[in-house]
Amino acid sequence: MPLFHFVFNDDFVVENVAPMELEDHERALVKARQAAKEMMVDSIADGIDITGWVVRVYNDAEMLIGTVFFADLLKPAPKR
Repeated sequence: MPLFHFVFNDDFVVENVAPMELEDHERALVKARQAAKEMMVDSIADGIDITGWVVRVYNDAEMLIGTVFFADLLKPAPKR
């Protein structure tokens, strides 16, 4: 399985997560969104606003494959 790693940013690198094996880049982006949501819940409980953060997902060749904006996670899901 390919390796992916997540870099959480505010105005600077906050956390650089060790690479993890995932099935593909779609699964890596799903994991990034899940991690961002968990961090937001924890930060809200601590009274910290991290809605300005982003998480960038890189493949094992260090190419950016996607960015998750924490603020976007607060928007309502589109109606189907």
